[in-house]
Amino acid sequence: MRVAICTLAAVLLQSNFLPVHGTLTSRGLEPYDLAFEGEAQWVNLRARYGEDCQKYHTVQPGDVCSDIVDKYGIHLAEFFDWNTQVNSQCTNLKPGKKYCPTTTTSSPKSKSTAATKTAAKKPKPTLEGGSSSDKKKVLKKNVEFTYYWTAHPEDYTSGKKVAIKTCGGSTIARVAESFADALVMEGSGVVSKSTVVNLGSCACKNYACFLELNAKSEPFGLTAYGTSLDPYNTVAANDIKRNTKIYVPALDGWTLPGSSKKHNGCLLVDDKSWSFGGNHIDWFVNFKKHYTSLNSNHKVSKVDIYEGGDCQLLSY
Repeated sequence: MRVAICTLAAVLLQSNFLPVHGTLTSRGLEPYDLAFEGEAQWVNLRARYGEDCQKYHTVQPGDVCSDIVDKYGIHLAEFFDWNTQVNSQCTNLKPGKKYCPTTTTSSPKSKSTAATKTAAKKPKPTLEGGSSSDKKKVLKKNVEFTYYWTAHPEDYTSGKKVAIKTCGGSTIARVAESFADALVMEGSGVVSKSTVVNLGSCACKNYACFLELNAKSEPFGLTAYGTSLDPYNTVAANDIKRNTKIYVPALDGWTLPGSSKKHNGCLLVDDKSWSFGGNHIDWFVNFKKHYTSLNSNHKVSKVDIYEGGDCQLLSY
C-alpha cells in the first residue's frame, strides 16, 4: 500500500509503508525502525511487527528459518508467531527483507538445544568402489542423519481434540492435539482412509495450514516440491540440489520394515525441511514404527554421502 507524502507522526506510525520523500521523524520512530523495500517505498517495521520487536534480521540468499532461530536462540514456534507472513514450510523468505527474530517476550533456548554452526568445508574428492565405473565421488562427510514419516493417528493420541483446517479456514477434521502437532512437524499425515493432509503454503496458526489430498493417489503425502513421497527413496536436504541421486554406504544392506528387499543405499533428494539447516539429510520411512525399528537396530546419526552415479532407485 502506497501513502501520500506526509509529515504527521501519527500517520507514519500507523502506516506499514512510508514515502521516500518527506519528513520521516516521528514520536519514538528510530532510523532502525525503517527499511527500504520495493520501488520508492519505505516500510515502517514497527507498524509491521509491533512495539515489542527488539531486533530485525535481514534475510540473506540461502537463509532458512532454522538459521535465524539458531542465530537468535529462539524457538521456531515463536518465529512463526512473530512473522505470520512466513508459511509453515518456510519457503517464502525473501532475501533483503527484514523479519523480527526477537521480542520483549522472547523465551531464549538453552545453549544445549541451539545448533552449533561450523564453517562448511569443500569436500575433497575421494574415490570408493570396485571397478573404475563403480567409483563414486564423495559429496559430504559426517552429515547429520535423521528420519521422518507420514503421521498416523494411532501413534499420537494424547491431548485435547483440536480442529485442523485448510489455509482458507475450512475444517478438515478434529484430531488429538498431539496428532495435529505431528502433522505440522512431519508435514503430512493420514487423517482417514480417504484423506491425507499436507502442509499448505500459509503460516501455520491454530492448525489452519493444511491441504487435503486424495489418499488413493497420494497415500504418503507430498514433498515440499509437490511431488509424491516415496518410502525409503525420498530424502530431504536443504543444501543438495533437488533431484540429485545420492549413495549412502551406511544404508546399504539394511533390512527394511514392511519390505522383502534390502536397501541398496541409493536415495533421491526430492524434499527439503524448515526444521534444520545444512549438512543434514532426513530419510522418509513412511511409518513412525519403521523409524523406531531402524533406529533401534542401527543407531546411525552421521553418514557420508557420495554421488549416486548409476545406483538404482528400487521400489520397496
